[in-house]
Amino acid sequence: MKTILSLLLLFSSLTCTSQNKDYIIKHSGDTLWGYIKLKSKAFIISGTNNVVINANEVKKIHSSHYSGSTVVHCNLQLYTDNLLELEKDWVNLSSKDTVLILDEVYTTEKMNLYFGTDSKRTPYYFYKTALDTVPVQLVVRYHIAGGVNTNNTTILGGVGRTHIEESKGYVNQLRAIMGECNKISEVMWEMLSYRIYSFKQLIKKYNKCK
Repeated sequence: MKTILSLLLLFSSLTCTSQNKDYIIKHSGDTLWGYIKLKSKAFIISGTNNVVINANEVKKIHSSHYSGSTVVHCNLQLYTDNLLELEKDWVNLSSKDTVLILDEVYTTEKMNLYFGTDSKRTPYYFYKTALDTVPVQLVVRYHIAGGVNTNNTTILGGVGRTHIEESKGYVNQLRAIMGECNKISEVMWEMLSYRIYSFKQLIKKYNKCK
């Protein structure tokens, strides 16, 4: 009987430990353990007592609810590539004060690349160099450009018809940092796209420059 009770207590202890792997690391260096939930730019840590921490105080998290670990409170420059939401010859310059949890998807000597999504699952990329205190958003936007057909309605594709144009703000951002790297060709800048593999190729070239 004592053996059974001991085994039950041990199993209960292991279960509690396995359920308490989520934690927050504050900028002060303090680590807090418990279930983590992000709400209204604050992290709620559930445990014996609920603790609410402003997102600006948090540096890293480890949580089963989020794929990333780097916390960024930013004025996010919004965009959409949904045809139904795009307008002709007009770029939406809206932004949102929000908190993102980013995944560090590429780590190098000169520059790190981060990826995250907002509440609408829209993908965003960020970068960070040794001079940056926090990850910086790589900005992209889309709009519809071009002509109209004989019925005065916009149709994508074809000569003289409308098409989606990409405003590559991220190219100018990265050129300001990497512009003197002679290993990056003009073709590479022209072909750069808002995709993880494209950013990785560029950063890889950049790291080869002195």
